[in-house]
Amino acid sequence: MDDRRRESGEQLTRRQASSRKRRRRRKKKKILRILTVIGITILVIAAVLGISYGVGKHITGKYMNNSNAETTVDISAEPSADAVEIVIPQGATTKDIAKLLKDNGLISNEFFFRLKCKSAGADQSFHYGTFYIDKGLTDDQIIEILKQSNTTAQNRITIPEGYTVKQIAALVDEKGIATTEDFLNEVNNGEFNYDFLEGIPDREYRLEGYLFPDTYYLSGNETARDIIVMMLDRFEQIYNTSVKPYVSSSGYTLDQLVTVASMVEAEAMLDEERPVIAGVIYNRLDIDMYLQIDATVQYANQTKNEVVTETDLSVDSPYNTYKNKGLPIGPICSPGEASLSAAVQPEKHNYYYYVLKARGGSEHVFTENYEDFLTAKAAYQATFD
Repeated sequence: MDDRRRESGEQLTRRQASSRKRRRRRKKKKILRILTVIGITILVIAAVLGISYGVGKHITGKYMNNSNAETTVDISAEPSADAVEIVIPQGATTKDIAKLLKDNGLISNEFFFRLKCKSAGADQSFHYGTFYIDKGLTDDQIIEILKQSNTTAQNRITIPEGYTVKQIAALVDEKGIATTEDFLNEVNNGEFNYDFLEGIPDREYRLEGYLFPDTYYLSGNETARDIIVMMLDRFEQIYNTSVKPYVSSSGYTLDQLVTVASMVEAEAMLDEERPVIAGVIYNRLDIDMYLQIDATVQYANQTKNEVVTETDLSVDSPYNTYKNKGLPIGPICSPGEASLSAAVQPEKHNYYYYVLKARGGSEHVFTENYEDFLTAKAAYQATFD
């Protein structure tokens, strides 16, 4: 009897222990479920807050630059020379435009730009055409620019350094600003009140060398005179800061200095060589030596042949420095600021000759005597083989 009670008691004890284990396991599972729910809730909240912060940052922060950033942009102001040209094709969607802006480095996130367009009520309201947008603008500023009608979007014309008056006239014609004939007529017959134009001698294109090469922004209503005035105004700015202080002590007139600068512009391809080539020109002038600048012969012949031929050299022209000593009658192109600076601040040296190192190259070999020049010239000609 005692053995049965003892056995029964042991069974009861085992059942109780097993029950307690089950209860503990259920409790642990319940706690684990609660912790899991809490963890998921925390992650969801964090994600929501993160997304909200990200959206806010892109819409009101990063793209707005800061909370006090201006949301308007002066459409009439000239963009910088580094402004990016954006061409919006007809029928382009906001998605297309966002991709175009992203590809050109004007925005960093297409999705948030499109979201901003929707929130600003600008979605699908953009005009097609050509726009010039400075980097660093906010979303709102870019949106405002793109909402402008194509008739008010700014156009621009870039005059490359080294262009002649005739080339500039052709470019102006190509842009639809004025015909070549009207432009050249204004160049030679228009009245322009600038001190630096006084005393220019009579020549085919009196403003050759003075139409400063740069990028100009247009409203679309400019005349030939308007664009010429813009170029002369820009020349005056550069003249006052980089040229005028050196004219009186140079021993040359301004027109002669611009002529030297134009030859430097036509001959040099590397900025560091511009003062060296200017020095060669002045060294030759000092000893009454023929300048023999190939670019002057090309200008006289209106050609751009890589190699100047004997026929080219025989041209009868006041610009031919192989046949006429001293400077040509005037500039042969529009020099940039670097060439103008080289003309008034040439490098002092004993070089009288120079030749390209290799065909298609940009670097020159400079020599002090004719024998070394012939050696360098032979090395250059050998690169033609």
